[in-house]
Amino acid sequence: MAVQGNAIGSHIERIEASQCEGDEFARPTFSVEHLRAFKPILSFLNAKDRDILYLVFVSQKRQRDVQEILDRSQPSLCYDIKRIRKRLKFVFYLNSVFDIFIDFVENQPDNFEPFDMQVLTLMFYTSSFTMVAELLSPKPPSPPGSQVRVRYTFDKCLRKLEEAQRWDIYEIFMVVRDNLNLVRRVYRGGPSDESSRDMFVPR
Repeated sequence: MAVQGNAIGSHIERIEASQCEGDEFARPTFSVEHLRAFKPILSFLNAKDRDILYLVFVSQKRQRDVQEILDRSQPSLCYDIKRIRKRLKFVFYLNSVFDIFIDFVENQPDNFEPFDMQVLTLMFYTSSFTMVAELLSPKPPSPPGSQVRVRYTFDKCLRKLEEAQRWDIYEIFMVVRDNLNLVRRVYRGGPSDESSRDMFVPR
C-alpha cells in the first residue's frame, strides 16, 4: 500500500498493525524513552526522513516493505538512508565537541579578528557558506562576492589554527569543511517542514 500525499511524519502510527503480522523485522528495537532521548537529534530531519528512519531503524522493516509503504524506488530509498546516516552522524559529532568549541569562543585567541570569530561560529552552527553570508549580510540577499569572502575567511582561520597547533579546534572545523551543507538542508518539491532545523542547536 503506497502512502499518497505528504509524508507520514509524526503520524507513522497510521500504518495498521495487520501490515506487520508475520514480519520478524517489524518489532521496534527502541523504547519510547530512547526516542525521547534522541528527539533533539531527530529534529534535524524532515517528515520524509523521519518516516524512513522510523520504518527502517526503529521498526526494522525490510527495505522492500518500506519502498511499498512510502512509494519509493529502491535506488532512491538507499540514497536517502545513506544521507540520513551521514547527517545524524555529523550532528552527533557536533554535539560531542560543543564544549570544546564554546571554550575556544570564550577564550578567543588574540590573532583572531571579530569577523573571523563570527564566521567560525556560524559555520559551526550551519556548515554552510551560503547561509553564513546571508546571516552576516545587513540586508538580505547577501551581496555578490560575500560567499567568497566567507570561504576565504574560513580557510584563513584554518591556517591560523594549524600554525598555532590548536589541533582540537582545527579538527572540528576540518570536519565541518568536509561536511558542508549537511546541517542546513533545503528540501525541494514540497512544503517546508517547520519542525526541521536550519541550524545546529545543542540540547
